[in-house]
This record gives sequence, structure tokens and C-alpha cells, in this order.
Amino acid sequence: MSELTVRPVPDAPQAPKIDLSTTLGSVTFPNPVFTASGCAAAGQELDQFFDVSELGGIVTKSIMLDARSGRATPRMAETPSGMLNSIGLQGPGIDAFLDKDLPWLHSRGARAVVSIAGGSVGAYAKTTARLPGRPGLA
Repeated sequence: MSELTVRPVPDAPQAPKIDLSTTLGSVTFPNPVFTASGCAAAGQELDQFFDVSELGGIVTKSIMLDARSGRATPRMAETPSGMLNSIGLQGPGIDAFLDKDLPWLHSRGARAVVSIAGGSVGAYAKTTARLPGRPGLA
């Protein structure tokens, strides 16, 4: 088996540096590439593939005030028109997120954008009130 060696082409023009920074509200992110909420939980699943700090931000799985186990199985049902999926939005709750996930994101240099879920306005307010000033929170 042979090895592939990449050598620079003499006098080849350098690719221009492009500024991809993106401002949302009062926060500027290095680029507009974010995860979709729920697709990568808090980013740990992605860390084995690439440096999560290279993303503009990690949008967390929706965080609720209290831990929830979600809907019991079965969670999917076949219908004549396709499939229905009802997971019941499981999650560890805000305390576990603040103790484990947010510090992990911060330690990796990732910018966390927290998705919040709740069953009432009060639950949204209580969950949100726990976030300001936390390291790693964008």
C-alpha cells in the first residue's frame, strides 16, 4: 500500500480568508454553523468526530426544569400515511445540565445556545432564570 503525500504547489495563490462571523442579538459567533436542537444532545456525541469548538454554536437538546423520562415505549406507530413519533421529550433537567453538560461544553471551548422546554410559563421562567452568567453560555 502506498502513502499519499500532499505537497504545496509552488507559487499557487492562497485561498482568501473569508469572515464567516455571525451576530445574533448581542452575541457574535465565529461562523453560522450550529447544531439543531436535540440532534446532538449537548455535543458530546460529536466530539469523537471533530473539535466542537469549530462550530458557531451547539444548540442543546431542549432542557426542562425537572428531569423527564419521556414517553414509555412503543414511541413509534405506523399509520396508512407514514409513521408517528412521540418521544415525550426526555431529558435530565436543568440541574444535571448545569452540573455536567454546560461545564463540558465550556471545557471544550464550545459556545452553548440552550434550547428550553416547559409545560407552563412558570417552568420556562424558572429554567431560564438558572442560566445567566454561566461559563460557556453564549
